Amino acid sequence: MARTAAAGFGSHFRACARAIRRCRGGPSAFVAALVLIGLMLPGVCRAEPVRGEATLSAGGGYARLVLKLADDVESEVTTAGSIIVIRFKRPVDIPVDRLSDAVPDYVSSARRDPDGSAIRLSLARRVTINTMTAGERVFIDLLPDSWRGQPPGLPLEVVRELAERARVAERALRQQRAMAEATKRSPIRVHVGATDLRPFRL
Repeated sequence: MARTAAAGFGSHFRACARAIRRCRGGPSAFVAALVLIGLMLPGVCRAEPVRGEATLSAGGGYARLVLKLADDVESEVTTAGSIIVIRFKRPVDIPVDRLSDAVPDYVSSARRDPDGSAIRLSLARRVTINTMTAGERVFIDLLPDSWRGQPPGLPLEVVRELAERARVAERALRQQRAMAEATKRSPIRVHVGATDLRPFRL
C-alpha cells in the first residue's frame, strides 16, 4: 500500500512538473498551472487532525463533557439557541456519535464537522455553559436552570497534574537561566611571564 501511495504521489509530481514546464506563455499560464497543481494534490498541505476522545457524564446535579486531545489545541465554545458549537484552531478527530446515549437528558444529538473544525451538540434542555481548559483537556459543564452557587471546579487530580507541570516548567526555566548566565560570564585571562632563575653573582 505504501509503494502504491508513493507511486501515485510520484506520478502527480511528474505531471505537475510537466505543467510548470509548459508555462512559458506568460503569467496567465503560470497561474493556470498553479491551479492545476492544487487540483492534483488536494491533500498535500492538509493538516493532520489531532486525535482525541470525548466523555459525557452526569453527577452532582449537572453534566460534564470532557474532551481529551493528543495535543494542546485552542478551542472556543459558543451557543446558538439549543446548539453548542465547539470550534478548534486545528482539525480534530474525536468520535462523538455516542455522546447522546450517555446523558440523553442533557444532549439529544452530537456530530463533528466533516473537516474536523468543530463539534456541535444539540441540547435537550436549557443549560448554562461553563468552560475550563487544562492543558490538552477541555471541560464543558452543562448547568441546569436549577443550579445555584459557583460553577464546579476542575477535578483534584487535574489540579495536581497542572501544579506538577508548573513546577517542572519553572525548574527548567531556572536551569536555562543559569546556563545563560554562565555563558555570559567573561573568561578569566591569565598572563604567564618568564622568570630568569640563573644564580646572581656579585
